[in-house]
Amino acid sequence: MFHNYFFLKRLAPQLEKELKGLALLECFSQNKDELILGFGDKDREFYIRANLDPNVSLLSFPEQFARAGKNSVDLFPQLLDKTVTKVEVFRFERSFQILFADEALIFKMHARRANILYLKNGEVNSIFRKNLSQDLEINPADLHKDIEISQQQFVAHGCNPIELIPALGKEVKMYLEETGFYELIDREKWIHFQELLSKLDINPIFLHDGPAISLVKQSTEKAERAIAATNWLYNKTVRSFYFEKEKADGISKLKQRIKKSENYISKTRSKLAQVENSRSPEELANILMANLHSLQTGLTKAVLHDFYTDQPIEIKLNRELSPQKNAENLYRKAKNRHQEINALQENIAAKEKLIDKLSRQILHIQEIADTKELRRYFKDHGLTQKEKVKTENLPYHSFEVDGWQILLGKNAKANDELTLKVANKNDLWLHAKDVAGSHVVIRQQPGQNYPAHIIEKAAALAAANSKRKTDTLCPVIYTEKKFVRKMKGSPAGQVIVEKEEVVMVEPKSLDQ
Repeated sequence: MFHNYFFLKRLAPQLEKELKGLALLECFSQNKDELILGFGDKDREFYIRANLDPNVSLLSFPEQFARAGKNSVDLFPQLLDKTVTKVEVFRFERSFQILFADEALIFKMHARRANILYLKNGEVNSIFRKNLSQDLEINPADLHKDIEISQQQFVAHGCNPIELIPALGKEVKMYLEETGFYELIDREKWIHFQELLSKLDINPIFLHDGPAISLVKQSTEKAERAIAATNWLYNKTVRSFYFEKEKADGISKLKQRIKKSENYISKTRSKLAQVENSRSPEELANILMANLHSLQTGLTKAVLHDFYTDQPIEIKLNRELSPQKNAENLYRKAKNRHQEINALQENIAAKEKLIDKLSRQILHIQEIADTKELRRYFKDHGLTQKEKVKTENLPYHSFEVDGWQILLGKNAKANDELTLKVANKNDLWLHAKDVAGSHVVIRQQPGQNYPAHIIEKAAALAAANSKRKTDTLCPVIYTEKKFVRKMKGSPAGQVIVEKEEVVMVEPKSLDQ
């Protein structure tokens, strides 16, 4: 009912009583869909808050309003210190205007297309919501609708009140449907329509759960003044809308993390099956060792008897190595293969555990009914929306994986700064083994161990940003940063590492 001519017809005279004779002292916006207007003189002040978010297009009139110290933009400066002369509603329109001599502000309350227009000498000069550029073409004189309320015009419009007066709005249309208006004969419709107009003019303002206000649908809760009803609706709607939006956004982010984890599990299981079903390098090494007497250095391949399958098998060889060294390489690959299988299984288990945790968080959030409790839960569980940090001048790229921060050095000089100045002593430090590459740091979370899948992710990133980025598998060393030191005079990025461990990973970026 708020975007309804008959409600605005009640609101406008009350606003005129409050505003007439006051000057516009401030007019600013703190977000793209909200405009704050502060009026006053030496004795009193009055504020209008216009929230023109397409989903919540409402007004309110707070007793006071503290302007934020930043992210605030002054608007319509031409009107500052101008005095209000009148407030009027446009006839049979969902708009009203605040007049200042030869200037005015039109509040076009058209739900999703609501806007505020600045008028100079009767013409639209500028608008608040710039994306509604067609509002610049509005002729304010055309906003007044000369509608003749007569039985003849009522019949000419098919005995349909909404066709005759479009500004009645959807609430009145629903009321007509609920009261059986459209099943009446034409003569009864005219009588019913006259009764409706009378109710719209004299009924109290009814307040409903939902929330909603109505001039026709009765309830036990009422508001004496349109200004009070407007404030009630704004507070109820905004609190409900933004609470539900905040809750939905939080749940949506958790569902996205679940989906990413499920995709990761699917890909990892496929890779695990591929590794497990491939021929074991250890078996190939055993076949080579059983045939060393018939092999010599310089071969690129050998066809041998496979005593596992009792069939011939072709084994590729490195011509630069002896048959025994080729076998040793295969034994090493077998060990790496075993490590890779263990790592893949651990990663799958970690992701399944994460999915279970996220699913339980979603169930808990769905039960929360209070904004403070919701935000406290988000904060306690690391689900708050963090402000994006400008990284142009930082020596590293920053990533977040399942709540863990991973830092990647940009170059050799940046590696030194990341490791020696940025990283804390208990952060985990990673680097591709025995080759040049970027330093990688996982930020410590107090009281928590570094999850295996996070170490693997960071190690894969280190491998992908090293000279071994094209290898199938790359060994990556990791240790706490306190075991990494730099010799005086050593080249940029070069460090000495102690107490390191090694993980075998496939080089890849975090989004792979």
